[in-house]
Amino acid sequence: MDDTPVPNRAPGGSVEPVTRAAITKAAARTLDEHISARFELRDPFAEVTYRTKTFDEMVLKADQLGAVRFNAIDDEGRRTPVLKVGNVWQRPDPAQNRTAPAESARPAPAQPEAALARIDAEAERAAALARLQNALNERYVIKRALATIGDKPIGHNEYRYRGDTSRVAFTESAFKLSTDTNSPSVARSMVDVAQARQWHALRVSGHDDFRRMVWLEASVRGVRTVGYEPVPGDEELLRKEREARQVNRIESTGAPPSTAHKACARGSGSRKTVLAALEAVLVGQRVPAQRRDAIMAAAAANLSKRLAAGEVHRIKVYDRTAPSPSKSTPTRAEPERARERTPAR
Repeated sequence: MDDTPVPNRAPGGSVEPVTRAAITKAAARTLDEHISARFELRDPFAEVTYRTKTFDEMVLKADQLGAVRFNAIDDEGRRTPVLKVGNVWQRPDPAQNRTAPAESARPAPAQPEAALARIDAEAERAAALARLQNALNERYVIKRALATIGDKPIGHNEYRYRGDTSRVAFTESAFKLSTDTNSPSVARSMVDVAQARQWHALRVSGHDDFRRMVWLEASVRGVRTVGYEPVPGDEELLRKEREARQVNRIESTGAPPSTAHKACARGSGSRKTVLAALEAVLVGQRVPAQRRDAIMAAAAANLSKRLAAGEVHRIKVYDRTAPSPSKSTPTRAEPERARERTPAR
């Protein structure tokens, strides 16, 4: 049977995950995470929250950051602070009005580097989800479904245009995103939601233009797309789009490991500074919100890789109000003009 999609002239279309099994498992894991006991540490310097299911991994992360406090969350959502007193982690006991060792001494995880990398990756994903949610709230008025399982809606979430709430830009269900428009911004937003939902491969259907826009946006981000075959010229357009999103690159300078360790000692604090500087530049240049979000996401991923490799990023700050360092020669008024300005007596 020929799987070539039939041209569709109705505007809009839909985006679905290629395989639903992994998404169903992820939903089950998400629900399990919500009801199970866990540990949580907020790093205010990097504005990232780290979460783990085991006490030992959280202690490992807290010691890496130099933190002296994190929270234990029970299966009913109650939070209990865990404090480091000396070299011992202790949890306050309100009933006895004293502190007691939080856990019995146990060996650290067998692969601490792998555990820390996993914790960092989950924290970055949570931060990316928060940024995505903020961006979507700026663009749309979101009418949520009446019920959810984990973070997956039962029914439809409606994303309505903020400028005209009577119009629906696209809808979101457990396994499908749908729209009746060929708007590029809507296509980008749908890919945003799909990527946040961890749909690692997308199946797109609908109008030719819609399928092409989703393919282009997903391909720029490295997400595989099924349902659209590029035509002559599409690959060149993809190359230009990738280059356009890399105009505001962050260049790094090599640094000794000791310097890199200091820069990363508080959960990549320098990363936050670099991203804040980049965002300020994009806002100053009036880059559209959709493109700005894509640039920021790419820069964040690039910075994470470079910081993990021990590279430090330096930012040059310029004060436009400061006087120019070059010496300027004072101008002297011409004698004739000076006489002309002399008031007559």
